[in-house]
Amino acid sequence: MRKFVLVLCVFSSVAGICLGSPAAADQTMSADRFVDSIAVNTHLNYTDGAYAKLKNVRDDLVWLGVRHVRDATPGGSAPISSYAYLADSGIKFDFVVRDEVAHALAQIKVAEAASRGSVEAVEGFNEINNWPIAYDGLKGDAAGLAAQQAIYAFVHGNASLATIPVYDLTGYEVLPVTTRAGSADYANQHVYPQNGEQPGYTANGDAWIERGIKGVEKFGLPVVITEFGYFSLPQSGWYLIGVDEESQAKGILNGLFDSAISGVSRMYLYELLDEKADPRGGNAGMHYGLFAFDNRAKPAATALHNLISILKANGNSASNRIERDGWRYTLSDLPPSGRHVLLRKADGTFEIALWNEVAFWDRASGKPMNSPPATVLVDLGSKAACINLYDPMLGPAPIEIQRNVQQIRVDVPDHPVLLEVAFPN
Repeated sequence: MRKFVLVLCVFSSVAGICLGSPAAADQTMSADRFVDSIAVNTHLNYTDGAYAKLKNVRDDLVWLGVRHVRDATPGGSAPISSYAYLADSGIKFDFVVRDEVAHALAQIKVAEAASRGSVEAVEGFNEINNWPIAYDGLKGDAAGLAAQQAIYAFVHGNASLATIPVYDLTGYEVLPVTTRAGSADYANQHVYPQNGEQPGYTANGDAWIERGIKGVEKFGLPVVITEFGYFSLPQSGWYLIGVDEESQAKGILNGLFDSAISGVSRMYLYELLDEKADPRGGNAGMHYGLFAFDNRAKPAATALHNLISILKANGNSASNRIERDGWRYTLSDLPPSGRHVLLRKADGTFEIALWNEVAFWDRASGKPMNSPPATVLVDLGSKAACINLYDPMLGPAPIEIQRNVQQIRVDVPDHPVLLEVAFPN
């Protein structure tokens, strides 16, 4: 068990649901920055399935509160107008180069010209270990690395694209490569937890996100994870197995927080929609979506919507805030599998996120484990006027409200809960 002490500066007022508002804080993360780190994969070129209903794609993204997507470069079956349609709703794209490099880059220029500011990243080839490429007479990793240099030179040498960052390609052997200078502005990894395990902590040491990040730390670049997810097809066994929809939701929420506290700039969930109907469960790849093929919001989509709603909600106006310096709070009895981060919302409100990455999937039986929560004592250092406890898996409203207390015991489950604190005037 561990005890954590955090020292902050906060101030607040209370109206209706009680909300805390800080003057300043050390070692906190902006809630807006956290929300901005959330992104999702789409496949607009897959016009023979769920992505053909472009309005659903747009409406789903807007409802979630996610504004960043990753997709293949335009030029396939979806016209440029499809990308512009999303861009009109504030959606920004990371375009993954596919097929012939020069043609793909030309299409990116067309997309950017159609919707200025809609292209926010250009990414090299996807998983060349699974989909090998040839380039300039080269094959294998040599082809991918050479193509990446050409992509980087084109983007940063083109007036209309020069300020757009370039993400590295994925799927090459990292070990023998010593630098990405002249090739990438961001290191790039894909992370898919195996064996139905949690993304950041397991008792056997399989820390999937940490493992992915460590592989590219040597390059000294900021990191993006451009694919992360679980498919919602309950399975038993080893390796890349599916989980049920509730566990998918938990794993995604935990992965987003694990990614953020690990310093990852942006995580792209895989993916927005189940691409095609698969009622017999014969194709795992058709079950990664946050939304089902019929556009039903899975628990993962609902939980993500709830989380973003909680973090974006405004508290009281600045005129009602009073300063409270040197706020000191302590977490006791947090197990080794427990994690936490402090978020500060745009209105100044603090949220303490707590989650416990205890095992949530029994790979032997192919069923959820429903492990008991860890009871953690939170000591705020002084009496709070009000504490709101939120569980995004249950909804956007507080599940518990306590008043005039200094300490609170929180049952921290296998997914994040948020503790919001307001001090008296």
